[in-house]
Amino acid sequence: MRDWSRQVVVTGAGVCCNLGDDVATIEAAIRAGKNQPFTLWPPAVEYQARNQVIGEYFGDVTDGALGLKKAQSRFLGRAARLALKATRSALDQAAVDPADFAVVVGSGTGDVKAHIDIENRLKKTGDCKKVNPTVIPKIMSSTVSANLVNVLKTRGPSLSATAACAGGAYNIVTAALLIEQGLVDGAIAGGVEGTDIHFHAGFDAMRAYNGVDNDHPERASRPYAADRQGFIFGEGSGILVLETRGGAEARGAPILGAVVGYGLSSDGHGDMVAPEQDGAYRALTQAIAHAELEPADIDYVNTHGTSTRRGDLSEVRAMRRCFGDRAVRYSSTKGYTGHTISAAGAIEAALTLAMLRDGWVAPSVNAEPLDPELADYPPVLVPTDCELRHAISNSFGFGGTNVALVLCAAPRPL
Repeated sequence: MRDWSRQVVVTGAGVCCNLGDDVATIEAAIRAGKNQPFTLWPPAVEYQARNQVIGEYFGDVTDGALGLKKAQSRFLGRAARLALKATRSALDQAAVDPADFAVVVGSGTGDVKAHIDIENRLKKTGDCKKVNPTVIPKIMSSTVSANLVNVLKTRGPSLSATAACAGGAYNIVTAALLIEQGLVDGAIAGGVEGTDIHFHAGFDAMRAYNGVDNDHPERASRPYAADRQGFIFGEGSGILVLETRGGAEARGAPILGAVVGYGLSSDGHGDMVAPEQDGAYRALTQAIAHAELEPADIDYVNTHGTSTRRGDLSEVRAMRRCFGDRAVRYSSTKGYTGHTISAAGAIEAALTLAMLRDGWVAPSVNAEPLDPELADYPPVLVPTDCELRHAISNSFGFGGTNVALVLCAAPRPL
């Protein structure tokens, strides 16, 4: 049996996405099944992308809004700024001094704009000495966690786990492990992804994006719909403040929920960018076993559900295997946010915790007409109030990397 004495609880959650950065407002919108249209992105239009709409974050991440000094701000690219915005919100809610916390936050690509700026400067000057000496902290893979440490002045360990679209969830698991093993008593954990035309062009070229609904941005992201055509990129950041249960209770912190289990797997075979249900199934079953639960104890799954033809069905087939004859409630919140890549696992964990606390399930928006294969196993399609004990948040990435997080509204009794 597991040692639950250092159980990991969540005391703060911050989110920045196309729906804004006020977590209560975001929760209210998805609880009501109210999505908003995605926005036409000028660089995608300029470079004639098939898909020209994204879920863009329009909040203020300037130096003034983030309280940055010039000595700090020169190292932060857009992803680091988005992460800092969400982190400040999460820390405010947790009302905690993170001085000795771990920082485990990452993005899929780092700051690509800095790479472009270097290349342009070299082409213009032909002289390496003309490159800005502050670029390395922007282009290194750990730029997000390193910048958070620099601004927040934390002293605990810091790193960035990168695992494609499962990155945010992997960062949460890594932070939970550090806490459970007694290396730290708290952590800032999550993921972030910012807009970038190179990033956009790559997904567009592989036809992973929905490239046929530029004129219908209100329905462009539609997991499980029969006519789904691919995903919509969503810019964003999701940050959780994690602590030991004992530490949180000792200081009277609000406990938003607990991370009670996790499963990690790789597909092990198949195509680099095409999911296999065996990998998802292993992550699900491992997560439930790690939480010392049975499949019947899981009341809801916030699926990875990106809106790709193969991915959506592969995940549901894995759930059918995992839960057997029992049809578990499930939905995808990516119909609201788009696919926020490395931020997805953390944003969706925060939203899942909100559902657990207040007893509701966000419907999958834009999912009708439903894929015929799901007729006997449909997602939740209307706002639903219900009692929830435990829920799973799934995150799957290119390369066949899979994470399933088991969450609950209250810590497990000792």
